[in-house]
Amino acid sequence: MRIKEAREAAGYTQESIVHVINNTMKCSLRNYQNIEYGVVIPSVTLALLISHLFGVDPREVDEWKYPDERTDL
Repeated sequence: MRIKEAREAAGYTQESIVHVINNTMKCSLRNYQNIEYGVVIPSVTLALLISHLFGVDPREVDEWKYPDERTDL
Protein backbone atom coordinates (compact mmCIF):
# COMPACT_ATOMS: atom_id res chain seq x y z
CA MET A 1 0.00 0.00 0.00
CA ARG A 2 1.27 3.44 -0.89
CA ILE A 3 1.14 6.01 1.91
CA LYS A 4 -0.32 8.65 -0.44
CA GLU A 5 -3.22 6.35 -1.29
CA ALA A 6 -3.83 5.65 2.41
CA ARG A 7 -3.79 9.39 3.18
CA GLU A 8 -6.24 10.19 0.40
CA ALA A 9 -8.52 7.30 1.42
CA ALA A 10 -8.55 8.68 4.97
CA GLY A 11 -9.59 12.10 3.61
CA TYR A 12 -6.45 14.08 4.47
CA THR A 13 -4.34 16.50 2.47
CA GLN A 14 -0.62 16.66 3.22
CA GLU A 15 -1.14 19.93 5.07
CA SER A 16 -4.06 18.67 7.13
CA ILE A 17 -2.29 15.48 8.24
CA VAL A 18 0.75 17.51 9.33
CA HIS A 19 -1.53 19.66 11.49
CA VAL A 20 -2.99 16.54 13.12
CA ILE A 21 0.47 15.01 13.65
CA ASN A 22 1.70 18.24 15.24
CA ASN A 23 -0.91 17.84 17.99
CA THR A 24 1.18 14.90 19.22
CA MET A 25 4.72 15.44 17.95
CA LYS A 26 6.72 17.69 15.64
CA CYS A 27 6.64 17.06 11.90
CA SER A 28 7.16 19.68 9.21
CA LEU A 29 5.35 19.58 5.90
CA ARG A 30 8.66 18.99 4.12
CA ASN A 31 9.49 16.08 6.44
CA TYR A 32 6.08 14.51 5.83
CA GLN A 33 6.47 14.95 2.07
CA ASN A 34 9.87 13.24 2.20
CA ILE A 35 8.26 10.35 4.10
CA GLU A 36 5.43 10.09 1.59
CA TYR A 37 7.80 10.23 -1.40
CA GLY A 38 9.98 7.52 0.14
CA VAL A 39 13.03 9.77 0.57
CA VAL A 40 13.22 9.09 4.31
CA ILE A 41 11.80 6.48 6.65
CA PRO A 42 10.05 7.98 9.69
CA SER A 43 10.89 7.18 13.29
CA VAL A 44 8.97 4.27 14.74
CA THR A 45 6.81 6.62 16.79
CA LEU A 46 5.90 8.77 13.78
CA ALA A 47 5.30 5.72 11.56
CA LEU A 48 2.94 4.23 14.13
CA LEU A 49 1.08 7.53 14.50
CA ILE A 50 0.69 7.97 10.74
CA SER A 51 -0.46 4.40 10.23
CA HIS A 52 -2.93 4.76 13.12
CA LEU A 53 -4.37 7.97 11.65
CA PHE A 54 -4.76 6.30 8.25
CA GLY A 55 -6.06 3.02 9.68
CA VAL A 56 -3.38 0.88 8.02
CA ASP A 57 -0.88 -1.71 9.20
CA PRO A 58 2.56 -0.03 9.27
CA ARG A 59 4.13 -3.27 7.98
CA GLU A 60 2.14 -2.92 4.77
CA VAL A 61 3.32 0.56 3.76
CA ASP A 62 5.47 0.15 0.65
CA GLU A 63 7.67 3.20 1.30
CA TRP A 64 8.75 1.77 4.67
CA LYS A 65 9.75 -1.67 3.45
CA TYR A 66 13.34 -2.57 2.79
CA PRO A 67 14.03 -4.14 -0.60
CA ASP A 68 14.36 -7.90 -0.41
CA GLU A 69 15.55 -10.22 -3.15
CA ARG A 70 12.70 -12.59 -2.34
CA THR A 71 9.97 -10.01 -2.93
CA ASP A 72 8.80 -7.91 -5.85
CA LEU A 73 9.76 -4.61 -4.20
